Amino acid sequence: MNENTNEKLTEANISTNEFLAKVEEAAREGAKQGSKGAGRGISPFELLKTFILIALIAGVGFMVYRFNNFTGNLKDIVSREVPVEERDLTLENHGILGYTAADFQDAILGDSQQLKKLEVYSTEISEAATLVDTGLANLKVFTKTQLFNYKGTVTYTVDLGGLSKEDISLDEEGMTVHLKIPHAVQEEININENDIELGDVDRGLLGIGEISMTPEEQQKLQSEARNKMQEKLDEENVIAEADRFAKMSVWEIYQPIIDKVTTGYSLEVEFE
Repeated sequence: MNENTNEKLTEANISTNEFLAKVEEAAREGAKQGSKGAGRGISPFELLKTFILIALIAGVGFMVYRFNNFTGNLKDIVSREVPVEERDLTLENHGILGYTAADFQDAILGDSQQLKKLEVYSTEISEAATLVDTGLANLKVFTKTQLFNYKGTVTYTVDLGGLSKEDISLDEEGMTVHLKIPHAVQEEININENDIELGDVDRGLLGIGEISMTPEEQQKLQSEARNKMQEKLDEENVIAEADRFAKMSVWEIYQPIIDKVTTGYSLEVEFE
């Protein structure tokens, strides 16, 4: 039994003794009143006064006891533990309500190992490529020209498989979990050959017949279209938009996980 418990028991005993002493005093007073009125009997009014006095003393005694008990508990709550050097072993916990960075690290990393690459953004892009068949002796009169319209899809991903405990930190005062993730990465532009649109052939005066290409020439033309798509993506800075969606996507995944650990903490997603 510690010193705080002994103090509370001592205070409780003092309050109880005071209460009993006052009850005994009230009883003696009632007895005196009874002796004085023995010849004529104790009036109901006198009995009522004695009962009320005893009830008041009991009520006050109970309130004093409850107050002493409450103040004792309050001291236990706000009192600090004795210094570490006075104990054989004391584990100091600096986490708010017992939560530390490790609690959130384990929860986040356990899920990220399963996700690994997360698709955060996707967009469609189109670009045209022009094919010219110069014809006989490269004369314009024999030239044939055709437009090829390519449609592509590009996706951006974030690799969460490489996250480590060093990427997850805890701001106890602000009750915020900071998570550092890699920037979004653009995957290869995917061109669906079934979606290639062929334009009309523009012919010279003597340009006769259809334009034919070898498989190598088709691949080269498609590669040129893909290069133009990449230039357009770079000019429009689509990667910045992908990063914005990366933060949103990661937050939507991990904020509920943090809420399962404890409520009240918010997630802040940052880039490495």
